[in-house]
Amino acid sequence: MGLEEAYRKAVQDMRDCNPYVVAAKSGVEFEEGKFRLSYFNRLLVIHHPQVRIEEVGSKQPVPLWLELISYHYLVTADGVSIADEWITYRLLPGAFLFEQRFGAQATLPLVKAFGSDIEAFKRAGLALGGMPMSRTGDASFRFMALPRLPVACVLYLGDEEVSGSAAILFDKTAPHYLPTEDLSIIGHYLVRTLVGLKGS
Repeated sequence: MGLEEAYRKAVQDMRDCNPYVVAAKSGVEFEEGKFRLSYFNRLLVIHHPQVRIEEVGSKQPVPLWLELISYHYLVTADGVSIADEWITYRLLPGAFLFEQRFGAQATLPLVKAFGSDIEAFKRAGLALGGMPMSRTGDASFRFMALPRLPVACVLYLGDEEVSGSAAILFDKTAPHYLPTEDLSIIGHYLVRTLVGLKGS
C-alpha cells in the first residue's frame, strides 16, 4: 500500500470510529471532539470527526509519519493490558520485512552514539522522560512511546576487546497497538531523539 493510500485509509478509519470506544481501548483522553494523545514528550490533539491534528506548543504541521502513527494507534488499539514482557524487534509479526532497516536506522546509531559513553546515554534517557530499568546491560531505560505502548533501550558498553552493543525492546503486546512497520519508525525516532539530546 502506497503512502497516499495508507493515509486515506487511516483518515477514513478515524472518521468511521466510535471515539469513546477508541479512547477507552487506547488509554487516550477524548473530550469536546478532541483526542489528546501523548507521543514520548510531545502532546498531540486530534479533532474528531474532522480528523485534523496539531501539536501542542508547536506552530509547525505535524509530520505525515507521526500523523499516520497517531491514527493507526487509535484505530488499532484493542485495550489489552501491558504485559511487561519485553521482546526484540525481530519477534514482532512480519519483522523480517523491516529488520535490516531497523538495525541500520535504530540499533546501530544507538551503539555508535553511546557505546562508549554511558553517562551521555543516561542524561539523554532522563531528558526524554525515560525511567531507569533494572535488567541486564550497563544502563537501560523504559519510555512510554504512546499511552499503552512502552519501549525500552538497553546499552551494553564495549571495551578494548568487545564492541559495545544495544537493544531496543518492545512490550509483547505492541502488535495490539501498532503495525510492525510503525513500530520500526518509533524505534528510529527514539534513537534519533536520544542522539539529538546527547549534548544537552
